[in-house]
Order: sequence, then structure tokens, then C-alpha cells
Amino acid sequence: MYALLAAAPPQAPLAEGVAWLEQLASWLRTRGPAPTWPGRLAPVESVGSARLRLLVEILSEVPLWCEAVRGVFASVLAETSALRLLADPGLSSGRGLVGDLVDRLGQRLVPHAPDESDLAALVWRLFPGSSGASWLDELAKDQVVAFCELMSSPSFAPLRTGAEDAVAVLAARVSALGLASDVLARLPQVSMDHSPFVRLPLACEALRQAVRTSAQGSEVEHHREACAELLAGCRTAAQSVLGDMHEQAVDTDLVYRLELIGHSLDRLEALLWLLAPDQPHLLPAAATRLLSSLVQAHQREQSLAHLLRGSVRSISRRIFEHTGAVGRHYITTSQDDYLRLVRAAAGGGMLTASTAALKLLITFAALPLFFDGLAASTNYALSFLLIQLLGFTLATKQPSMTGAAVAASMDVKVGDKGLRSLVKHLACVTRSQLASVFGNLSAVVATVTLVSIVLQGLLGRSLLAVNEAEYVVHSLHPLKSGTLVFAALTGLLLWCSSVFGGWLENWVSYRRLPEALANHRGIILLLGEERARWLGAALARNACGLGANVSLGLLLGMTPAVSRFFGLPLDVRHVTLSAGTLAFAGTALGPERLLQPDFLWAVAGLVLVGVMNLSVSFSLGLSAAMRSRGLEPVGFLRLGRAVLAGGIRSLAEFIIPPPPPLLPARRPTSRYGVLSAERPRASTRGQEGHTGPH
Repeated sequence: MYALLAAAPPQAPLAEGVAWLEQLASWLRTRGPAPTWPGRLAPVESVGSARLRLLVEILSEVPLWCEAVRGVFASVLAETSALRLLADPGLSSGRGLVGDLVDRLGQRLVPHAPDESDLAALVWRLFPGSSGASWLDELAKDQVVAFCELMSSPSFAPLRTGAEDAVAVLAARVSALGLASDVLARLPQVSMDHSPFVRLPLACEALRQAVRTSAQGSEVEHHREACAELLAGCRTAAQSVLGDMHEQAVDTDLVYRLELIGHSLDRLEALLWLLAPDQPHLLPAAATRLLSSLVQAHQREQSLAHLLRGSVRSISRRIFEHTGAVGRHYITTSQDDYLRLVRAAAGGGMLTASTAALKLLITFAALPLFFDGLAASTNYALSFLLIQLLGFTLATKQPSMTGAAVAASMDVKVGDKGLRSLVKHLACVTRSQLASVFGNLSAVVATVTLVSIVLQGLLGRSLLAVNEAEYVVHSLHPLKSGTLVFAALTGLLLWCSSVFGGWLENWVSYRRLPEALANHRGIILLLGEERARWLGAALARNACGLGANVSLGLLLGMTPAVSRFFGLPLDVRHVTLSAGTLAFAGTALGPERLLQPDFLWAVAGLVLVGVMNLSVSFSLGLSAAMRSRGLEPVGFLRLGRAVLAGGIRSLAEFIIPPPPPLLPARRPTSRYGVLSAERPRASTRGQEGHTGPH
């Protein structure tokens, strides 16, 4: 330590001064036993504070060394610029989410040339990583104040100049971001003269000039209050736009720019306080906190995940809120709802029988890969769209949506009333899912059997040849094929389709396409005004289903074709479609083959396909929706025990809905047994109005 202080180069070139400061910072941040001044008892403090205290004590005792260290700091600050250090860390220049993402990727792939005149580069070397920020946070305030008093000098003016320049830059950036057309479109119509985004740069410049000219305290206080009022106005405006998007529709890039406005306002507020502090004795501690936040912001800039997290969470929450709203329609709470769901699922199963037949014809047609995938995708997409338009249900579409609906109920504790409500809600979800599966599978098997009998009577043959039927049976064997892996992959694709459906609904709402269609002159001339409005309303109602169904058809149809193109043996296993193909295979093989081991293994595989489809899709939908909401889930072991206990107490509620409550067999015999219009009320009114007899 003594050798380092004795070698301080106050008038050396910039490179030597920077190297010496790095050695000093390294010594201050060294972990281990903290040295003490000989003959003095060290107080109980952190290692960082202890080393800084020792440095302050030595510099206080040796003025020559103190002057040399002060000279090093002054010379380095005079030859470097603090603008980028104060204005850039954690704040982009307004290029948008995609622009910043590309820029960060470029920084990882292409190293940047060092800029010796940039103070930020020196600070990142002096306080590297999270350990540097931690060291700054643990410093004792009195030691920071003492060190700043020793280092105070007119030569530190470049820091103040950098802060003033950073204020001007940040105010201009906030103004530009807040005056963007998509932000103004979501704000109340006001004159630009009253917009906080227009007035903020002017107020900040007025405060800068007042500080530079050493104006009176009352004048500086007036400008500081004006800046604080405009900062609050900009925050309120940004929050109102963000809240409007959360209620209507979310644009990821706009959310990113609104969050950038908030972070820029926080930085601007800190810098304005440093330029014109209302409590000057707190200035060293505030500067240390700002420096720590700058180091942490620089660390976060290295993470692509952190860049995406805030913006993507907003749109993902919007997506999963909508899918959850759709999922609530699949959750039954009464016997009437339960029966309606079974009937809708039966209709979906009947239509899926034709989808399964076309799937088999396409599979054994041996088309080229692209046309095979295109034909399969078209078959699936048209079938799923027809199921939606007719009001039918497909069981495998429910889990990802009901998972999003359940997510809001997960932040509970064992023993709370909320957990019992959650178990009851899960019982509703379980029996609704079982009802859909039962309706789908029973209807598809019955329809396929009927179609096969008709084909046998009309054509004298089944849809499948014997070898084709045997191939279908073998493909569903749970141990001798990749059925379980393919079923899990299908569950992932089911979840992806629900995400795309929610995204499309958000995009349609954000672009206001229903209103655009309803007021489009060409559509009005072609269809009429009333039908144009109907078309816009239909798009608003069905955007999520349209996106989910078409994307699911493409995913199920193109995934096997694309994987085979790359030499990957991947396929899909959809429980309802697989039930239809297995039923076609069973009718082709004949009743005598239905009890043979291979066919029974295929039936077991079909059951496992359903379990994998539903569990993977539900778990992905639940976990993603919970992350988008920022919820902490209840422990799954505790939740499992609670669900098991609820199932033991009332297993039937997880399978069928409870009966409706019984009404009284007859009315009470007393004339006044129930409250009615004929019941005398005079005595009651008399008691309310008087305390004694009439």
C-alpha cells in the first residue's frame, strides 16, 4: 500500500494514470484480513470499508501522498469524458427492441476498439462484474464522505460538466420517445405547449443554466421543482399508455420504449439532484449509489435475456390472459355445462373421424415431402376450423388454455381457504378435460366403425389394407416405437398453437383490424355496411381460434415432413386422430385381432398418448402463464397432497359434476314463514321510528 501511494503519478500520461488507478482499486477490493493503522483499534466493518478507511487515514497523515493521489484523479478526469458513463449504461439510444437486440449480438460477436477518452471503459475495469457493485454498496458512508473531502478539487469540474451534458442528452431522448406517433395516439389530446415531453428539455436546460451561473438558492429551487413536476408528468403519461395497452393490446417494441422512458427518467432525476442537491451533505453517498447502479446496469446490458424479459413479459401476460379467458369456457361447473361439453366433444370426434381417414390416405399416398406436409397441414387446419365454426370441441386444445386460466389461482398457501378453492377448481378442470376426451374418443371410434361398415358394404373392402393396418397398430406400440416421445412433442406443438392464437388476437386488437374491416370502403361496397360490421366483429371473436387452429394444422402437418427432410425420425401423435386411425386399423384387421397383444399394446399406447398430450400442454400453459404474471407457485408437493386429499374425500367430483342443490319439497306452512309482500310490516316501521308505544 505504501509503495503504491508513493508511486502515484500526478502528471503522468493518461495510460499510466489509468494503470495506477486500476492497481489502487484492486487493492481496495481485495478480500481477506483488512490491514489497520499501527497502534489503532479497527472498528467492526466490512473489508471494503476497512481498506478505504485505512487509505483515508494514510492520506490524512501524509499530505504529499494525498496531493499526488488527488493529482492522478484530476488528470485522468481532465482527459476523459463522463458523458457515456452517465447517459448510456442500461439505456439504449431509442433504436427499439430489435435494434438493441441486434446491437448486443453484434457486440458479442465483434469486439469493440477501446476508447481511451471514455471514462466509462475505465470505470468498468475498476469495478468489474457484480463484485464491483457489491463493493460499492458495502462502503460506509462516513468513509466515502471523508475520501471525497480529501479528493475535492477544482480539477473535478469535468465530472460536473459530464453530468450537465448527460442531463441534456437524457432530456432530449425522453422527449423524442414520448413524442413518437404511437405514444401520442394513446395520450389525451392536449396542446403541445402543455405536453411534459415538450417542456422537459426546456426545464432541464433552465436548471443547468441556473446552476452554472451560481444563481440564488430560491431560483435553483424553483427550477428544481419545475423539473420534478415535469418528470412526474412524463411518468404518468408513460404509465397511462402502458396501462391502456395492458387492457387492450400490447406491442412489444412500444412496451420496450415506454420502459426505456421510465429508466431514463430515473437516471435524469438522479443527475438533476446531483447538480442541484437540496441536502448537499448527502451528495457523496448519493454519488456512490449512482455509481453502483451504473455498474449494475452495465452488467445487465451484457444479458440478452434481461433485454427481452420486461417487454416479452408484458405481451406474454396479455397472450395468456386471453388464452385463459378462452380456457374458462372449457371449465364446467354444473351438470348442464358438463353435458353440453360432452355433446360438443362428440361433435368434434365425429368430424375428426373424417380427418383421420384423410390422414391415412395422405400417409399411404407416398407424396413428396413438401406436398405430403402441405396436404396433411391443409387437412388438419380445415378440420380444426370447421370444428370451431360448428361450436364443437377438441379435447387436446383445452389443456394449454385451461392451464392459463388456472395460473391466477396458484399463488396460495396450504391450509388457506384459497387452496381449497384451488383444489375445487382443479376438480372442475379435470372432469371437464375427461368429459372432452370421453366425448372425442367415443364419437370418433363409433363414427369410424360406422364408416368402415358402410365402406365394407358398398366397396367390399376396408379403408386400409391389412399391411397398412398392421403398420398403424405397430406405430402406436408404447415400447417398440417413439410414440411417447412423439406424443410429448405434440403436446409442445399444442401449446405453441395456443400461444400463436393469443398473439394473433393481440395483434388484431392492436392494429384495430375489426374496426378497419367494418369501415373499409371496398368491403362496404362489396358486402354492405351491416355485413362489413359483422365481418369485423367475427374477426374480433374468432382471431384467437383462427390463429390457433391454422398454426396447429401447420405444425402437425409440416413437423414430420421437415424433420424427415433433415433426416430426423420425428412424428406427431394426437390422441383423437390416433384413436381414429387405430379404429380404422381395427376394423380392417377384424374382431378376432382386437384382443391380440399387439393391438392391446396399441390401445395402451393410445392411452399414454392422451396422457402425454394433455399433461405436457397443460404444464407448459400453466408454467408460462405463471411466469408472465410473476407469480410464485405453491409447492407442488404440498399441492399434490392437497389434491390427493381432496380426491380421497370426493373422488367423484374429479370425474362428474356434483348434483345441483335440492330445493325445499314444499313451502313453509306458516303464513309468515317466508318474507312476502302480504306480511304486515307496520310494527317493524314503528319500532324503527319510535321507542315507545303509539
